[in-house]
Amino acid sequence: PPFLTGASPPAWYGRGSMAVQGDRADQRAHGDRETPTQRRRLWVSRSPGRVVVRYADGRLLKGYADFDPDQPCLRLAPLGEPDAHPLEVPVKELKAVFFVRTFEGNPGYDESTDLYQPRPAGTRKVSVRFRDGEELVGYTRQLDRHRAGLFFTPLDSRSNNLRVFAVFDALWGVQRL
Repeated sequence: PPFLTGASPPAWYGRGSMAVQGDRADQRAHGDRETPTQRRRLWVSRSPGRVVVRYADGRLLKGYADFDPDQPCLRLAPLGEPDAHPLEVPVKELKAVFFVRTFEGNPGYDESTDLYQPRPAGTRKVSVRFRDGEELVGYTRQLDRHRAGLFFTPLDSRSNNLRVFAVFDALWGVQRL
């Protein structure tokens, strides 16, 4: 099932422009028929599409999204209206996209920034500082300046955030720890 919460996914979920065209193998499989090329979805997190989108100006949206960091927009079905036509959200206007366990989270939980927590091999611990003063600590596999932002996973395994995509334009800096 696409959603762990038991909620039904939006009708548009998994279809549409955020998917990318298939490769030559798809074209060979379909021959010269005039059927649309099969599309494959790019998944960037283990989250089943639950996101909290924070704009650089402080606005907040919660919903279900297909997200490709190489696209200029993400498609978001707002939480209150999952079957409505999805919103096109420009990534350049965002602070971050938070891939979350639950939409409610735990506002009283103080996320640990203990640097001695274990992390997967092949990753780097980083401190990510946003322009609004927020600082998050996590680990990342790579820092690719050709993308609009940086993916990282919080060090605290009990965090409500599974992964975070921090938009470079909203950052003061990323420091390797």
